[in-house]
Amino acid sequence: MLATRTGPGTVVSLEIDPCIAAQARRNLDGLGLDPLVITGDGEQGHPADGLCDRIVATASVRRILRAWLEQLGPGGVLLAPLDSPFGCDLLVRLTGAGGTAARGHFVAKVEFMRFRGQRTPRPYAELGWPETASVEHWQELQVEAGLRGQQILDPSPPRATRTGHRPASR
Repeated sequence: MLATRTGPGTVVSLEIDPCIAAQARRNLDGLGLDPLVITGDGEQGHPADGLCDRIVATASVRRILRAWLEQLGPGGVLLAPLDSPFGCDLLVRLTGAGGTAARGHFVAKVEFMRFRGQRTPRPYAELGWPETASVEHWQELQVEAGLRGQQILDPSPPRATRTGHRPASR
């Protein structure tokens, strides 16, 4: 669909499995479409193409990948399913801020297969998630990603805890 909308020579697809990549090439050729299909690890990006206007991940990550930030041009958009502490992935939409930084927010609850290199569980605090984040307010969360990692920011005022007390300020 992307290749139809954006025109010839504008889409690169990375697939880690060589058999699936070969089948994708045959299917796309049969439709008369010409995206570049590369057998490779999407976690490494595709630096040969330089900066990208759009990066769309179709596998989930626990942390926004450095390779993607390095390839996302200023004003470019990155869409990726990000693991959350809420029992689902959240689709994050980040806009490149230049200098390998990006900012944005979550746009949907989703569930995707995790990238192979991202399957080992990690503490959510280590991945930049605040203790105050709650599933009821996932749409309010903001995301900042850069070379030093990612931060999930909760801009909403502190909410009452289960006991009715407000959390202590830090």
